[in-house]
Amino acid sequence: MAPKAASLTFQFREKIVPVTFHASIAPEVAKMATTCEPFQTWVKNCEQPSTDGRMIDIRSVEIQSVDLFGKRVGFVKIKSDCILKDGNTSHEPTVLPGICFLRGNSVAMLVVLKCAEDGKLYSLLVDQARIPIGSASVLELPAGMIDPGTGTVAGVAAKEMKEECGITVKESDLIDLTKLAHADAEDKTVPIGIAPSPGGCDEYIRIMYMERTVHQSELDAMNNRLAGLREEGEAITLRVVPYDNMWKLTPDAKAMCALFLLNELKKSGKV
Repeated sequence: MAPKAASLTFQFREKIVPVTFHASIAPEVAKMATTCEPFQTWVKNCEQPSTDGRMIDIRSVEIQSVDLFGKRVGFVKIKSDCILKDGNTSHEPTVLPGICFLRGNSVAMLVVLKCAEDGKLYSLLVDQARIPIGSASVLELPAGMIDPGTGTVAGVAAKEMKEECGITVKESDLIDLTKLAHADAEDKTVPIGIAPSPGGCDEYIRIMYMERTVHQSELDAMNNRLAGLREEGEAITLRVVPYDNMWKLTPDAKAMCALFLLNELKKSGKV
């Protein structure tokens, strides 16, 4: 189905960029898509030049689909016409691949539990079905979306720990590993977080860390506990796994990055 003629626009630096959208998308929904936080953040990020002066120029945007979560925009898929300018006028600017899945940012939690009886370390993973990769059982770090108006990153992490793991956590218990790592970044214009799929998705993930001493009886009670919000399609089983074995048990990129960041930050004395 062909997109409609441009009837929406947005400001990009000093110019106005036209937006088209498919006939299956209601005009009011298309407008919501261009004003939602993931789209606005994407535009803001595109406006930032690189440290060596290269710049993205957006010439047009086509909205291909919009998924609503209730009355708010959840996901937006766009096809943008973008070029890369490097300041060299002797050749044509590079046309860039412009298909983007805009979903916004998220936060993940690396939880380390020390057994009071024997000193052994464990971590928490959530076991749930993941349709995009065709798996009925995937072990991952607990995580959640950072929705507009939901408060601080640490607050969102604490809320997700309660919903997904049934564990009460104070914001002050959490250490932002990504923020600590970003403090040494050479390019401060890059957002804080890890980008798991920058070739297709806008998402940056903040990684929080906490360590707590618990009794063996508490570990036993957590393992295989059912959790998640069923009304939001979450069917989660909590798994308690040996910390040293976690990297062998999960394909989750969040978990791998969290382990690496924690290890490096401990070596540098920041954690």
